[in-house]
Amino acid sequence: MKKIVPPSRLLYALGVTRIGIDFGTTRTVVAVAEGGRYPVVSFEDAGEYRPWVPTMAALDGERWVYGEAAAALLRRGGRGVRSIKRALGALAPEANVPGFEVTALELATGFFAALHARLREREELGGELEAMLAVPANASSRQRFLTLEAARRGGFSIAGMLNEPSAAAIELALRSSLSPRSPKRYVVVYDLGGGTFDTSAVSLDGRRFELLASEGIARLGGEDFDEVILAAWEAARGAPVPEALRVAALEACRRAKEQLGPQSRRLLLDPDEALGLEPCVLDASAIYATCEPLIAPSLTLLDAIFAGLPAELDPEDPRQLGAIYLVGGAAAFPAVQRMLRKRHGKKVLLAPESHAATAVGLAVAADPDAGVLVREATTRWFGVWREGDAGRDTVFDPILAKDARAEADGPIVVERAYRPVHTVGHLRYVECTRLDAEGRPDGDLAPFGELRFPYDPALAGASDLAALPIERRPELGAQVIVERYVYTPDGRIEVHIENRTAAYGRDLVLAS
Repeated sequence: MKKIVPPSRLLYALGVTRIGIDFGTTRTVVAVAEGGRYPVVSFEDAGEYRPWVPTMAALDGERWVYGEAAAALLRRGGRGVRSIKRALGALAPEANVPGFEVTALELATGFFAALHARLREREELGGELEAMLAVPANASSRQRFLTLEAARRGGFSIAGMLNEPSAAAIELALRSSLSPRSPKRYVVVYDLGGGTFDTSAVSLDGRRFELLASEGIARLGGEDFDEVILAAWEAARGAPVPEALRVAALEACRRAKEQLGPQSRRLLLDPDEALGLEPCVLDASAIYATCEPLIAPSLTLLDAIFAGLPAELDPEDPRQLGAIYLVGGAAAFPAVQRMLRKRHGKKVLLAPESHAATAVGLAVAADPDAGVLVREATTRWFGVWREGDAGRDTVFDPILAKDARAEADGPIVVERAYRPVHTVGHLRYVECTRLDAEGRPDGDLAPFGELRFPYDPALAGASDLAALPIERRPELGAQVIVERYVYTPDGRIEVHIENRTAAYGRDLVLAS
């Protein structure tokens, strides 16, 4: 498997070119399915080839630019967004990125369009570009849908979407000794990228991969380590970095962090001279000590994965566990590896190309000749707040449980029927990472949208249900209300609610 393949050596047949795109917090990596090989695509930047594109956007005058052009502007103190992916995960589709008159979806669409254009410039990339995409395992359905929508608008044909740890497990199984005859039964992926953390247990059965359990932290990654380094730098210089230079300074911190090795004692910060910020040398061990409390929750979730394995899988049996596989750019940070190896010893395996493992696994999954089958599961709870007590109270009703999965490839469908006692149903949808002891949403919550539905047939034609009071009407129990939810592989949740007795209904697509 080659790390970087110069464009002149990539040979693709005309027709459909199948690729895997790891849309990362800091960098985006592309791998190609090429006759049973899965090379990582290189991109030229000022005469050098690099196996990634910075997932960044910056303003060049009134025009948004992306990738290396954006990174160059940000290094010089320009205005922009250091992580499009983090913005996409945190904002509603219609919300502007703070400080800019642009939405995260618009920025992501622009990034994918620029990536598509760069790939299409190459004569050897013939035909349609069909992409397999990945998102963090614990990403909300909204983030999943918006990622796919941005890629579609950017020009890519979509082959599908996988959870990032599942893609990394595919790369490990097909790259290493985990052959179809291997006794290893599962792998635990520890995926720490620029902005998100996921850990998942994935079963191995030949070329069938099934998500067994997943946990994650929505905002934990290399960017948080960059913030620690910046704070230490500011303490050493005795003054904060000017706000206008903060993004450029964080980029200098990232570059310094990536130069650290297992034996490094010092961290050298060498910002662009044009910024007017002096170089600085920091004690690496002090940086690690400050980062350890940030890393510790990820180890707690890793323990939870082992504790939640099916009974037939023994966490202490080395014959069953393929590895604790470290992937993602931040997994190479020495403090991460030290803490993991202290607790799990030889079980820990750092991917040879930790930044590229997910993209390669995606390219394998996109290749129909690879014969890979993946069975994912939901990684978050999805439910609805309903009106109770004549609109004076709310009750949470779980609809999709975490770890739910379809019986076969395809959507998960849930249907429920009930008899109403109120005139109007006010349904407010939400996703969350867990439920509390009383069954209410807890952890990382993602509001989805809402729907008002007239349970009273007399209100079926009302134009503004929100303006009407919700009244308790026991006689409405003669009506039968049916709700149907379809959780699609691309992260959408399609809702159809109808009054089956009076024959009228409404539809809603959540995460759109």
